[in-house]
Amino acid sequence: MSLALFRTTLKLSQWAIMAWAVFLVLYGVLILLLYPAIQESSGKVLQDYLRSLPEGMLNAMGLTKSALDRILSKEGYSLGGWLSTEYLIWWPVMAGIYAFIFGSGTVAREVERGTMELLLSHPISRSQVVVSKFVSFLAITGLLVVSTVAGIAAGLLLIGGDVDLVRVFLAVLQGGMAVVCIASYSLLISCLTLDPRKAMAVAGGTMAGLYILNLIRPLLDSFPWIVKLSLFSYYRPIDVIVQKEFAISSVLVYACVTAVCFAAALLVFQRRKAVV
Repeated sequence: MSLALFRTTLKLSQWAIMAWAVFLVLYGVLILLLYPAIQESSGKVLQDYLRSLPEGMLNAMGLTKSALDRILSKEGYSLGGWLSTEYLIWWPVMAGIYAFIFGSGTVAREVERGTMELLLSHPISRSQVVVSKFVSFLAITGLLVVSTVAGIAAGLLLIGGDVDLVRVFLAVLQGGMAVVCIASYSLLISCLTLDPRKAMAVAGGTMAGLYILNLIRPLLDSFPWIVKLSLFSYYRPIDVIVQKEFAISSVLVYACVTAVCFAAALLVFQRRKAVV
């Protein structure tokens, strides 16, 4: 890895990183500040609304009929359930947008601008270019995870809420691994196309397709293996925060997908010497 390229990549992305980090912090605080008012004014109405939703909509929120019974009670919507369904379940989608934009432009944008030739004219190998840029995204993801947990902690402090922050961290970390997967296949697409617009379109379309696949899960009961193809099906913040269950299988899936896509991206870019 090239430390200089790692630092340069972070420096060039610093304003985008700051914007996303601030957004995630403020969004977390806002969601938690809304909780007391929702509980007091429309807790029962919200419960009835959630119980009336079709299973497909519940799946989009990371819920099932049985999960509803765990987060809803006579007292209303549990704080952990509210945090999971109104914020954390959407976290990989929000951060994933940045992931596929970053990943799809990692190599392709450098090639389009002609700066890749300049990079490779220095004593730096092709593998170092790819590794340095991908490791910089790992650092960015780590910052987004920490920012999210910090925002949630601030929100809990403001409303006097009690949710296990260790469990919150594990849930966000699980989401962060899903985001890294999105970045890894976007990087592979970037190396294959060497065109930032095509790479962004394919990577974004792939992310949307994987999300929709998880959304229509109830329609695929006869083909459960198809649902498992979606990265989003392994992300379950309600299980982590409410049920206190962290699936190691999700870590293995995300790690394997990331490793395979990253290794493939390295191999593909090594063989594009005739183009770049």
